[in-house]
Amino acid sequence: MEKQFTAMTLIAPRTFEVQKRAFQPLGPHEVRVRVHLAGVCGTDLAIFEGHYQVPLPLVLGHEFCGVVEEIGSEVPPSWLQRRVVVEINNSCLAYEREDLCPECQHNRPHHCRERTVIGIERADGAFAEVISVPAQNLHPLPDSLSNEVAIFTEPMAAALQTFVQRPIEHGENVVVLGAGRLGLLIIAAARAAGAQVIAVSRSEIRRKFALQFGAHYAMSPSQDLPQHLREICGQQLADVVVDATGNPEGLSEALALVRPLGTICVKTTVGQPSSLDLTKLVVDEIDISSSRCGPFSQAIHFLEQHELPFSQWITETYPLTQLVQAMSQAQQPGKVLIDPLHNT
Repeated sequence: MEKQFTAMTLIAPRTFEVQKRAFQPLGPHEVRVRVHLAGVCGTDLAIFEGHYQVPLPLVLGHEFCGVVEEIGSEVPPSWLQRRVVVEINNSCLAYEREDLCPECQHNRPHHCRERTVIGIERADGAFAEVISVPAQNLHPLPDSLSNEVAIFTEPMAAALQTFVQRPIEHGENVVVLGAGRLGLLIIAAARAAGAQVIAVSRSEIRRKFALQFGAHYAMSPSQDLPQHLREICGQQLADVVVDATGNPEGLSEALALVRPLGTICVKTTVGQPSSLDLTKLVVDEIDISSSRCGPFSQAIHFLEQHELPFSQWITETYPLTQLVQAMSQAQQPGKVLIDPLHNT
């Protein structure tokens, strides 16, 4: 009898199909990972709702951990039975191709011209019992990290990348607009870098989470934010403003809060146009820095060294076949997890 696994496949916006799929042969540089736990993130929700349009059908899910249960012919046997997290960009380098695209030749695999992205772009993701991935994208997990913490590796890496591209000096004032799934991790990264962190969120519960994740202050956007910032920041606006709002107004809101010669860091992919006062941008000589994926090894180390209140943030864990209910719950504050090991 043909060996099969269960996958939750998005066949149209807001429509999942429970599929039984046959196991496919692995490529020489691939491994098969048994998914132990996965997280629902804002990108999953945007694709599910149809706001972020990608080719369908597709299995979503890119924040996950699991155990390697099968390896390709060119993969070292030492990977077998290792607990791992997986980088999401499948590039020429990841597949060890002989003919590299120009981006991979210059060691920019996140921008590979041939790339697929796990659970997002032309590569099925982790809302399934198993997933096949390039071995080069694996990162072993230390025993000190539980699965419930390990699934935050991918967004933690993205948060850290914010301040790789715009390093923070000790004592700088950093405003984080949006205290959602990614925003909270950016808050933690900024606090660890030595910044004074001011979180801004419309949600009272998210403001409480922001303080737990390291923000010194948590404010509502209904307040007179520029005036409050000047009171906090020595009569000036913020050195850095991070837009993690997930809405097209975030960029203009950030511009109102950043000092001359300051930096706006863009961490939002809203799929809609944003308006910006270019005159103020140029006259005040504001830098704009944007980033996407980040360093997994540093993220794992960060999660080992910093005890963040994930247990309070995780609101629910659903079996794989209850993914529709999980997506509904994930619209609320908190983090929703998917457990493919228990499908009843």
